[in-house]
Order: sequence, then C-alpha cells, then structure tokens
Amino acid sequence: MLFIYYFSVVDFTWLKEQMINQIAASKPMTDDELKAVASFYQKDTMIWTTAIGGSLGFVVINMLTAVYYHIVTKVSAASEYKFTQWFAFTWWASFPAIISVVLSALVIVFAGDGRVSMQDLQPTSFNSLLFSVEANNAWFGLLEAINLFSFWLIAVTTIGLRSWLNINTQKAFFIAAAPQILIFISWALYIMFIA
Repeated sequence: MLFIYYFSVVDFTWLKEQMINQIAASKPMTDDELKAVASFYQKDTMIWTTAIGGSLGFVVINMLTAVYYHIVTKVSAASEYKFTQWFAFTWWASFPAIISVVLSALVIVFAGDGRVSMQDLQPTSFNSLLFSVEANNAWFGLLEAINLFSFWLIAVTTIGLRSWLNINTQKAFFIAAAPQILIFISWALYIMFIA
C-alpha cells in the first residue's frame, strides 16, 4: 500500500529523471540502452511491480526465515515447533516493519513538492543517518539495507526465541542475528573484493 500511495503523490517525471541519472552514473550505457530503461519506468508499471514485488518479497523472506528457525532450533534447542508456528513467529517478529512503513509514509506526507526519492523512504538506514553515499557508490545498497529496524527486529526476535524455547539470551541472540550478520558480511566482502 505504501508504494501505491508513494507513486500517486510523487512527481513522477522528476523521479524517472533521477532514476535514469543514477543508472547512467553507475554504469556506462548508450543512449539507446538508456531509452530502453526509461521505457520501463512508467508510473503504472512501477506501482504494480513495487507493490506486488514488495509484498511477495516480504512473504518469501518470512517463509525462508521460518525455515531457518525451524531447522536451527530443532538442532540447537530441541524445538518441537512446526514450520507453520515459526512462520507465524516471523510475522510477529516483523512488527518493527510496520513502524518503518509509517515513517516512510510520514516522509511522503511532509515532502510537499512530491520530490521524494525511493532512498528518502529509508530515513533510518545507515546511509541516511551516517554515510550519505550516492546511489552510484558500490556501498550504497548495503548501507541502505542496514537500518535501525534491523537491530530492533533482532531484539524482538531474541526476546521471542528466549521466551518460546527457554534458552539463554546469548543463544537466542545468536540464532536471531546470525542470518543478518552473515548476509551483511557476505555483501561487504563482495563489495570489497569483487564489485
């Protein structure tokens, strides 16, 4: 719903120009290639691809997280919980995402001129709060992905795991934080050595 609202109020001509400029700055492209990319950036296409992709992505991430919890807790904590229970747990633990969506909506509401980039919708990202690297920087994606809600999610998950499994806080924290730590470290190593 956020992206439907976003694309209904954003200055789409300005946004499209910003996105094309970011792409052109990040990799050399011919004029024909840029025109082909620009033809994809139509308002209706963007509304539906981001709304559907974002929703499906959230479901898939929660499913994968539930599989992770199901496997890891069977091995490390002798859990008797089923996949469906872990899937429900991931939705409970995802509560901080609701606050993130509300903050993003407030960013849109208070930007009176409709010139809100998609990056502006992440006001709590490390990039927004600390680094301010440009979109063509190799570190941009990682710094946008790490945000204050990542830490809140780990804290909520730690509390839930400790309560559900009767395990100590350190073990619950390790189970909760391991996937994000692994993803973010792998991403950073990729940037440092391959990108």
